[in-house]
Amino acid sequence: MKYDFETVADQIDYGFGTDYREDTTVMAGAQLHVKTAPCIIEGLTGLVQSGLYGWTSSADPQYISAIVRWMRDVRNWEIQSDWIVPSYGTLQAMCACIRAFTEPGDGIIVQQPVYVLYERCISNCGRRLVDNTLIRTGDHYEMDFDDLDAKMADPKNKLMILCNPHNPLMDVWARADLEKVALLARKHGVLVIADEIFAEHAFADGGITPYASIDAARDNCVVCTSLGKAFNFTGTSHANIIIPDEEIRRRYTVQRDSDHYGSLSPFMRVALLSAYTPEGKDWIDALMAFTRENEAVVWDFFGRYFPQVHICRHRAGTLLWADFRALGTEEEVLALFQAAGVEPDMGSKYGEPGRGYMRMQIGMPRSELTGALERIRIAAQQRGLL
Repeated sequence: MKYDFETVADQIDYGFGTDYREDTTVMAGAQLHVKTAPCIIEGLTGLVQSGLYGWTSSADPQYISAIVRWMRDVRNWEIQSDWIVPSYGTLQAMCACIRAFTEPGDGIIVQQPVYVLYERCISNCGRRLVDNTLIRTGDHYEMDFDDLDAKMADPKNKLMILCNPHNPLMDVWARADLEKVALLARKHGVLVIADEIFAEHAFADGGITPYASIDAARDNCVVCTSLGKAFNFTGTSHANIIIPDEEIRRRYTVQRDSDHYGSLSPFMRVALLSAYTPEGKDWIDALMAFTRENEAVVWDFFGRYFPQVHICRHRAGTLLWADFRALGTEEEVLALFQAAGVEPDMGSKYGEPGRGYMRMQIGMPRSELTGALERIRIAAQQRGLL
């Protein structure tokens, strides 16, 4: 099936405040610039026309079964229906976990450079961010297991947020790495929240290894899933939290309900039932193939005009992580992009270890991408950089 990846969805004005301009390209953020899967649009259109948007049971068998089937067929992960706890969003779920399983002042382990909003969750809950900094090795990053062991050994560090595929690197952790994390977490009694909302976008051979599929991890983890990244649904508040251990699940659910959880959004029910289908998977596959073509365009551009810029290994999603340190200070690189009408994600947003790097969104129509790159070339030429 042919999908439309050439219409700039942002230019459609529904009053959402996107401020689309033809001379400006937003490479910041993880939001795609293309429409979501046609099967979702069709499903939601039918719901809108029905006029019924009322209370919807989170235990809806059809909804739960669709998640079980998707995890089995797409992630190669056998789960049980009672492991699934629908929630109002991944970050909300993380905050619920932090409040349920730690105390104010406790440390939460993350691996910078990492998704910027983890820090907000941690600080808003009155906990401390503890950084197990990733190590840059050639074109990719590796975990510092000696440091992780030491951080987990501190009894005040009771929880770790593990991101896989890792944002902003957009790389996939090997099963052996996850097994080491799980063994250390079990050894020190540290609960692991596995953020796997980019999992469907992993195009490395075999996709990701679901963290909870590891024997040492199953009874000591909380797994976050959603439509957010897979189908460009980050503007909605939803997530499906998967927790194999009964006691952890009970404690999480109590906290979720105390945070005023009511019912499943009828729009997210229909969206998921439409997305978690062969048609939805086919759209994702097509999107990833299109993104790999865009990636080749970006590699060619920087190789030709800015060979000193190094793009790190990319094995998932529509985002690239690149080292711009040889091109100048972060402020100088930001000024160059802004002069070109391109809004970038500067690496320092993802922690001090990301300073000098940039995360770039390339999930956009080819014409928008090439237009942005050409404006960067012109701006660099005007500044005497070429």
